[in-house]
Amino acid sequence: MILNPKLTKLLNEQINNEMSSSYVYLAMASWFERTPYTGFAQWMFAQSREETVHALKFYQYLVDRDAKVELQPIAQPKMDYKSPQDVFQHSLQQEEKVTQQINDLYEVAEQVKDHASKNLLLWFLNEQMEEEKTVRDMLDRLKLAGEDPASLLVLDREAGNRPGAGGPPSRKPGPGA
Repeated sequence: MILNPKLTKLLNEQINNEMSSSYVYLAMASWFERTPYTGFAQWMFAQSREETVHALKFYQYLVDRDAKVELQPIAQPKMDYKSPQDVFQHSLQQEEKVTQQINDLYEVAEQVKDHASKNLLLWFLNEQMEEEKTVRDMLDRLKLAGEDPASLLVLDREAGNRPGAGGPPSRKPGPGA
């Protein structure tokens, strides 16, 4: 079955959306790299990788459906934040934006009766529910911690221990570590 042209266009846009999200998270990781919060940096780096994997799922889906992949430019992300709470607030907004994008895609797939695409998009919708909850939970905990350094360091350590939150390969412990 040939992929509907409107859906093809939107799936290509979603590759860009996912790569843009990856770039946003990489910028957040970079911000944290300039702070004492290496665990949060690892979290955001892992999120960046995950968004890239999502983009590649859409890419592969288009290839598998014999549709043309059309890559688009990626905008420069926000690079500066006020605090860990500010970063996670932006992260939640990013996840909510992606959820809306996937919902919109699902609606089009439903309109054109493309059940294979609906199946792919259901996986993403479930993933987005999990992502939003994870970020919202950390944001709630950051709000409770406020500006207490000890509490922030505990949350930072937990963030770095989150499954899949390994930092960039170049990150090495300092002398005596």
